[in-house]
Amino acid sequence: MERLQKIIAARGYCSRRQAENLIAQGKVKVNGVVVTEAGSSFDKNVVIFINNKEVKKVSDKVYYLFNKPRLVLTTMNDPKGRPTVADYFKDSKIRVFPVGRLDYDVSGALIMTNDGEFANFVMHPRYEFRKTYQALCKGTVSKQQIKKLIVGVIIDDDYKTKAIYAKLVNYDAKFDESIVEITVAEGRKHHVKKMLIAADIFLKKLKRTQIEFLEISDVKLGTYRALKTHEVKMFYGLYNSNNRKN
Repeated sequence: MERLQKIIAARGYCSRRQAENLIAQGKVKVNGVVVTEAGSSFDKNVVIFINNKEVKKVSDKVYYLFNKPRLVLTTMNDPKGRPTVADYFKDSKIRVFPVGRLDYDVSGALIMTNDGEFANFVMHPRYEFRKTYQALCKGTVSKQQIKKLIVGVIIDDDYKTKAIYAKLVNYDAKFDESIVEITVAEGRKHHVKKMLIAADIFLKKLKRTQIEFLEISDVKLGTYRALKTHEVKMFYGLYNSNNRKN
């Protein structure tokens, strides 16, 4: 017997966290009966329907690094008909879903997979996987502002957070714009945006360039590449062997 959300994740429909939300919303049926308690346990072979579509077991696990464009939702469907990441995977024979989120107006690195357990692992706040961003900012960003990001700023009224790494990459005097690179290991909603605001930095555009060792420099905007087997294994290795993870 296993918890329903774990069975759903194992079948590659979504992460455990997302499955819990679907269960709470009454969108999941087990053997024809709607289940709303995420902690409910069942046999692995139960018949599961989500949104009236059967969720079958998957034999092949796939992992992609996707370079998400701006103004695209990190979801597989949108009732309002806005562009979603699903639009870029219509030709894929295997249903995939996003690992975590990337804001509508933020471009860059996003992992897509059908491996719910892997997604749950990467998304879990306990493991604090690092994400690097480049921020296009208005005006000159000073050394003091960069230091503030590293020492720590207060967001969400009373939460102190700091960058693992931050630096001024470039200043363009012609357009009066700065590019700031920042690496964080947390993922609150609008986390980096709030940090920049707290440091009095005026953000114009934000791009996620890296998730741990995965860089999007070789992936064109709106396209994706498959992760190599060793790259998937490296995520587990980072947690198991690196003392920075708690």
